Amino acid sequence: MEERLYSPKEVVEQLETSAETLKKYSLLLEKNGMNISRNKRGHREYSEENIKIIKALFYLNKEKSVSLEDAASLVLSSDFDFNIMQHSVIDNVTNPTVTTLLSNDITLQNEAVVMVANQLLQLHNELEVQKKKDDEFQRIVTDRLEEQRDLIIQQEEMLKKLSQQLEESKKSFWQKLFSK
Repeated sequence: MEERLYSPKEVVEQLETSAETLKKYSLLLEKNGMNISRNKRGHREYSEENIKIIKALFYLNKEKSVSLEDAASLVLSSDFDFNIMQHSVIDNVTNPTVTTLLSNDITLQNEAVVMVANQLLQLHNELEVQKKKDDEFQRIVTDRLEEQRDLIIQQEEMLKKLSQQLEESKKSFWQKLFSK
């Protein structure tokens, strides 16, 4: 029996979204390695599995505030659990603000936290490397400024000596002239 394929229009209606959003999500998933079949005209045709993955992408992005790129990587990973999309809510009459998190939700949140922590660690390491480069640059600039300051002091001393010699030579000349 051949697998049923759905047109983009049918998927848009099923997911209650726009064609632009479906296309955006499909392109992102294809970029991350998902294969969406196409008909003879080159239009996408979605399998049940494709739709399930797109639903998971919607769920992670909209419900769990996971970035689209990270959500695409997660749903296409081999260990992603699609059961996380089934969440339960405590009786709204008793306590409308409390929701229960299934262990899968916590696992997903932990994965997201670990991913963010790794990114922060990487950024921290990059900042440390940049700080070392900045410190080295500052040291080089300071050393060169010190060298220039010393050179300027030497040149000022030489100018004073030359000025004194010039004055002495002028006096000597006038003294010679008037001493006769």
